[in-house]
Amino acid sequence: MTHFWHSVHQLQNVDGNLVIDGCSASALMERYGSPLYVYSENRIRENFRRLQSTFRKYYSNYHVFFAVKANNNPAIVKILAEEGAGMDCSCLEETEIARSLGVESGRQLFTAVFPTPASIQEAIDRRIILNLENVRDLELINEENTPEVLSFRVNPGMGSSGKEGLIFAGPNAKFGIQASEVEYAYAEAKRRGVTRFGVHMMTGSNVHDPLYFAEIMEMLMDIIGPVVQKLGITLEFINIGGSLGVPYQPEDPELDIDKVARCVVDMLRAKLKEYDIPEPMLIQEPGRYLVADAGVLLTTVSSLKEGETTFLGVDAGMNTLLRPALYDSYHHIVPTNGMDRKNTCPYNVVGQICENTDLFSKGRKLPEKLKPGDHLAFLDVGAYGYGMSSQYNTRPRAAEVLVNDGEAYLIRKRENLEDILNKVIIPEHLTT
Repeated sequence: MTHFWHSVHQLQNVDGNLVIDGCSASALMERYGSPLYVYSENRIRENFRRLQSTFRKYYSNYHVFFAVKANNNPAIVKILAEEGAGMDCSCLEETEIARSLGVESGRQLFTAVFPTPASIQEAIDRRIILNLENVRDLELINEENTPEVLSFRVNPGMGSSGKEGLIFAGPNAKFGIQASEVEYAYAEAKRRGVTRFGVHMMTGSNVHDPLYFAEIMEMLMDIIGPVVQKLGITLEFINIGGSLGVPYQPEDPELDIDKVARCVVDMLRAKLKEYDIPEPMLIQEPGRYLVADAGVLLTTVSSLKEGETTFLGVDAGMNTLLRPALYDSYHHIVPTNGMDRKNTCPYNVVGQICENTDLFSKGRKLPEKLKPGDHLAFLDVGAYGYGMSSQYNTRPRAAEVLVNDGEAYLIRKRENLEDILNKVIIPEHLTT
């Protein structure tokens, strides 16, 4: 019995068979069907505790806010809420999920892109912390109902990313206020009656350079520091976003989170001293780092087409896992049985969707003689997997299962055609 995927000891090769947090992958598929998302509860808790305890060695007032968009299944959100995470929410629906699970409004951060006036007003009414990414959003706030605390997302004009190229800052990014607008934004918010402030920056995604995060801290502090001094405002929190990278490929190193924490805190303290700012709360809002490697997508080989290119068709598709088609992202693939076989045969692993981009991998070497009925596992799908899935080509979405020390729990039922059609209304004149 060996674990085979980086430090994820919940993924084990037991006599050639894949076991996920004590549960046989084959048994899970027999019980719950295919394709199937499976999440390790223990791994999620482990990831959270590693991140929080490492940062708190260096900065006690450090807090994790989970990026709910990464995986919005309430069972997953509940696990992280139990661990003490706040919630970074991209829409009111995500704040409602957090509220329903007992996360108080002061532990929710509402960072919406181009929000409606109604959504901003509702967030204020519910005392959720607003993180605005557009100066003009201030105009959407009724001055008679100004929030006590307010944050702005800053676009420093540059960003970084992992292999997917997801850069969220710079002149072509739709996120955040420009550095030249920061002073006006905080001055106007103060004029409107805001008394407590935060600041936020997130410039990229899935970053593997541990020094990047201290660089982001330096950029952010050199933008907000002079503003805090000039306006005499109180900085409640500094949020340096997510972006903590995970190793999707076998050769990828794991992020040195201790180095990240140490360098970030050293930079923060140096800048707080430089600008004479009292120590605020330090927030990070990871999604991927907490849940990506806790998730596995199990799928069944449906057909094999041999020729100049060998196509291995599976019953999952870009409707099930969009990231490879959208970003050309890598997800490691292993057979759930016979894992000790050598990977010698190149396959184009594809789904059943009527698009050439429905391609999980090109020329990926897997064991030869794979055949219909065999099962495969796609790794690191716990973040932006199910949440980005769709019903394209009239394909029902997969089921989701949570596993923990050999026990399995269904946390989202598999869809069927009735689920796809249950909100459809056919006009009466078309039914006669």
